[in-house]
Amino acid sequence: MKYQIKQWVRCCESCQRSKIQRHTKTPLGPFSLPDARFTHIHIDIVGPLPPSEGQIYLLTIIDRFSKWPEAIPIPDMRAKTICREIFDTWISRFGCPSVVTSDQGSQLRSSMFVEFTRMLGTQKIKTTLYHPISNGIVELFHRHLKSAIKAHENEKWSELIPIILLGIRTAVK
Repeated sequence: MKYQIKQWVRCCESCQRSKIQRHTKTPLGPFSLPDARFTHIHIDIVGPLPPSEGQIYLLTIIDRFSKWPEAIPIPDMRAKTICREIFDTWISRFGCPSVVTSDQGSQLRSSMFVEFTRMLGTQKIKTTLYHPISNGIVELFHRHLKSAIKAHENEKWSELIPIILLGIRTAVK
């Protein structure tokens, strides 16, 4: 009987017209590998985490070419804080990136952050909304970072970030 119903619905013209059409999904395109290190970075925010010395979030940055990770404890997710930390922690050591890839978090779409990237002459790439795998390089880093923080649950996580980063950076990939 199930087969007969299926056949009848398939042949019914009005049933076919009222059928919900599935949208075709466009496959994700890969990012091309940059020509040099520190020219294309991926950024994101982890948190909220349990408070540790006034810090609640982690600003994460990964270089696309070398896969060099950074994790910066921050007290809030405001665009001002993020811009300052990117400048103080990344740009002051590695120079200004040509491209910044991030998700569509409100602080990364703010007029302050847009102006910050414009002043630096940096192209900003926004990943697909509600699709974390499109910024997979940083999401994989988050998985390792969170598991390392959870492993040291009784300690202040903000003090452990340098040791955790040492472990992640030196792990065989």
